[in-house]
Amino acid sequence: MSGGKGGSYHHGDLRNALVTAAVAQIDAGGVAAFSLREAARTVGVSANAAYRHFADRSALLRAVAVRGFEQLARAMQRARARAGEAGRDAKEDAKEIARFKATGRAYVRFALRYPHRFRLMFGPDGLCTMREGDQPSPSAYDVLGESLDELVEAGLLSPRTRPRATLAAWTVVHGFATLLLEDASRYGTARERDAALEALLEFAVAGLLARDR
Repeated sequence: MSGGKGGSYHHGDLRNALVTAAVAQIDAGGVAAFSLREAARTVGVSANAAYRHFADRSALLRAVAVRGFEQLARAMQRARARAGEAGRDAKEDAKEIARFKATGRAYVRFALRYPHRFRLMFGPDGLCTMREGDQPSPSAYDVLGESLDELVEAGLLSPRTRPRATLAAWTVVHGFATLLLEDASRYGTARERDAALEALLEFAVAGLLARDR
């Protein structure tokens, strides 16, 4: 496929290039500033060439959201792995709790680093319109669930609590991330916000690991 000003593209490369250009646009100015035609211009192809890969603006936005979910899952996996390495000499229960907290911490940090992308991922052109199979595997939800499974295996989290634990943990981190994106200044300095996140993670751990009554 000819790429015009941008050179030539092998099969699949143009689609990825358009997604990358769209991500850069959205990170810089939000979804409102995004244009499929501008993404095409950025990679040096005509709008008609872009429409061969994406039926409309919303289709390209969905692809950006999918990539965002892939990146979020990887960020959570990396944080979880680092926490495991750092806790190699710690007691097993402390290591598993640290890994669980690391996934939640990475979730919030991703949202704050890429606010426009994060809003798109959970907005009307993101998760709300994704088709079955669009979500990456493992998804961010899966990564969080794997951390909870480790807590069960370590004997810290009750198997009876596990089925509802992922939603509870997700609600804590997603809710806090959303509040910060609305107006971070309302929640103090960056240091105070970090401390608030740690307190929330402690709160989540205490609630999840409470013995069945």
